[in-house]
Amino acid sequence: MPPSRSATMADVARLAGVSVATVSRTLSGTRSVDPAMQRRVTEAAERLGYQVNLVGRALRQTRTSTVGLVVPDLDNPYFSALAQQLSRAFSSDPGTDLLVFSADGSLETEARGVRSFLGRQVDALVLIPVHEQRSEPSVTTAAAAVHTIQLDRRVQGTAASYVGVSNRAGMQLVHEHVSTAVDVSRQPVVYVGATPDSSSAHERLDGMRQYFSPDVPALLGDFSAAWGREAAARILADGWTGATIVTAADVIALGVLAHLLHEGRSVPDEFRVIGFDGIGAAALAHPSLTTVRQPVEEMARSIRSLVESDDEPSSRWFKPDIVLGATSPAGTP
Repeated sequence: MPPSRSATMADVARLAGVSVATVSRTLSGTRSVDPAMQRRVTEAAERLGYQVNLVGRALRQTRTSTVGLVVPDLDNPYFSALAQQLSRAFSSDPGTDLLVFSADGSLETEARGVRSFLGRQVDALVLIPVHEQRSEPSVTTAAAAVHTIQLDRRVQGTAASYVGVSNRAGMQLVHEHVSTAVDVSRQPVVYVGATPDSSSAHERLDGMRQYFSPDVPALLGDFSAAWGREAAARILADGWTGATIVTAADVIALGVLAHLLHEGRSVPDEFRVIGFDGIGAAALAHPSLTTVRQPVEEMARSIRSLVESDDEPSSRWFKPDIVLGATSPAGTP
């Protein structure tokens, strides 16, 4: 049996008792329509299963009403949470869709994602670069073709805008907390971070060295819970019986915390644990995690405003705050 014919705009107009032009205006969202009329058209379209021809609309309007997002990976819950916040920021505009592509930690895959979005003629591209330097060709290619905004991480010297948090300010908040709440003679500071091949890892390590003693031990790996568990195992193997473990991300902190508790160590009485990001993975911590929280809701709204503006490329920095949890409460335990 042949497939049934797809509903057309004329079918919707006939069922709603309006003109085809009215259906077009209503479903395109380009002009205001009387609410009662809009309801009739929408109900008729839903009843007939009518689907708007997005390709045809893009050709008519010379825009696709899509924004691309390239993330380094989706294993890190922080990037998943960022994607969710951006999706919410754009959901208030029913005419714009956010499409997500994971680079899976690969520069080649990142470049393919950028080319794919440019080939689909997205109206803007949001990019979280995989590497602080080696992602430069992808960022430059994107910025030369479409409005491009770097988020959280950045490649310097490109024509792309940037939206992110002040990582050094975040480490300053950690230092202030440690200075007022921790007996560092009993719980000395240890840093568990990531190899500085992304701007966020680089800046957090720099902030750590700026606000704490350069002699503070630093273990560097990647942004993963597995690395956090490995780092905690190394700390215990080296004979530490107490420490304040400052991490470069909540996902690392979760790994550290899991290993310490598995080994029967007390948190925060013996070991304190401090994260960075404040969304996504932070909610999974038990006991609750002390962390530097990024204002991701504001950052997402800022990105939407940049996408909708014709301004020259610019950088927007946001101040984080510190959220105290049970892993490092105020006052010495």
